[in-house]
Amino acid sequence: MNVDDSLLMAYVDGELSPEQRGEIEAAIAHSDELAERVAALQASVLPYRAAYDRQTVPPVPESLTRRIEELVSVSAPQERSAPRGGNRRFSMQWAAAAFVAGAICSGVLTGYFSGVNPLKPGVDPWVKSVAEYQVLYGRDTVANLREDKTSTEQVMADIHQRDGMPVEVPDLRQVGLKFKRVQRLNYHDRPLIQMVYLPERGDPVALCVIEENESDAPVKSSQVGEMKTVTWRANRLAYVLLAKTPSLDLQAIGSSIANGKTAPLYSSADRDLRRDS
Repeated sequence: MNVDDSLLMAYVDGELSPEQRGEIEAAIAHSDELAERVAALQASVLPYRAAYDRQTVPPVPESLTRRIEELVSVSAPQERSAPRGGNRRFSMQWAAAAFVAGAICSGVLTGYFSGVNPLKPGVDPWVKSVAEYQVLYGRDTVANLREDKTSTEQVMADIHQRDGMPVEVPDLRQVGLKFKRVQRLNYHDRPLIQMVYLPERGDPVALCVIEENESDAPVKSSQVGEMKTVTWRANRLAYVLLAKTPSLDLQAIGSSIANGKTAPLYSSADRDLRRDS
């Protein structure tokens, strides 16, 4: 008899027929290894059903129930068949209630019962990734960097020629931000341009740009973790200006850039002019 972990788990759960159970117990009696595996599985079994039977949980949102049904239907072909004499599938309502109760304890689904759906946040995934990356930047990260015009022009040329992105580096010296560098990063195989500035005091400020085939969107401020962000979209490019420094008016700076009121420090026009001269 081939005794694998799935069969042992069914034995531990009490889901085998008397005949199968007898065969497993006979195999365990003749194998220290099997006995150890069964002991480990028994130690991992926790009384989840009993715990939730004693809990008073809130009503399960209909949308969540539908979502769980979808997930079950998708994963069903991959599930192993239940051993004869046992049923490993809980009712859908109990599974949903257990999920909600556990999620509430961890704070994941609090928004469902406060009128906010946290599974559909208003922050684009790429903005969240940028914020998580930028939060690692401290003043010392770029304080000793010197603006390298040759390197910057080369990076910008690659962005314009290879990626076809009409990105410009805005001149933010009038608002006290000194340009430090531009980098071509990668987000899910898409070029993501990061421009870093340093204020007179405080942490660096970044302006990041990525291509998005979405309609234009106005300037909008939000908080993503520790980062203040200002986002907008124009001409199939999505922008986010972000910083931890609380004294900066990112909304005003972002609006100036978005409305074309900020002169470029580096642009494709400058490169073409130098190439022609």
